[in-house]
Amino acid sequence: MKEGGLRLLTPGEIALARGVFRNTIPWHKVWIHRDSYLPFGLQSRNAAMAPNGEIYFRNNYRDDFSKESIALQHIFIHELAHVWQREKGMNVRIRGLFSWAADYTYTLGERFLNEYALEQQAQIIADYFVLDKFGYQSWLDGKRYFGITCLNDEPEALIRSRYAKVLLLF
Repeated sequence: MKEGGLRLLTPGEIALARGVFRNTIPWHKVWIHRDSYLPFGLQSRNAAMAPNGEIYFRNNYRDDFSKESIALQHIFIHELAHVWQREKGMNVRIRGLFSWAADYTYTLGERFLNEYALEQQAQIIADYFVLDKFGYQSWLDGKRYFGITCLNDEPEALIRSRYAKVLLLF
């Protein structure tokens, strides 16, 4: 698709995302843009944004994220987490204005998902997606090579139990 185009989610993307969000997102309303959300193309070419229930990609746009690398699926799930947050009533657009200054890192501990900041929530969901779908080694690789921002350095069983607690009410 050329810059400026948009499309709905593919069946593969919906199946992938349903494994995480079940039916809490109206899949038929989520548009994927290959464009800048910000005027005059001010959205960074390597950034994705989902301020209004739709997702805006530039360089990282793909025709079907369900067929892409773990790293790109991680970004896709992170952005869908912002769509989910918006569906839950969070003001993603206003809070997202400050995402450039947000801390995406987190430590799994005694808190539930809703007690973390907006970007940390999206990271937790996307990071757990990698652990659950691709396994602990891929999750560890993600800490080194792409976007996984969990600061815990613990054995797999403990990491899984910590995510289970944090995501208990998700």
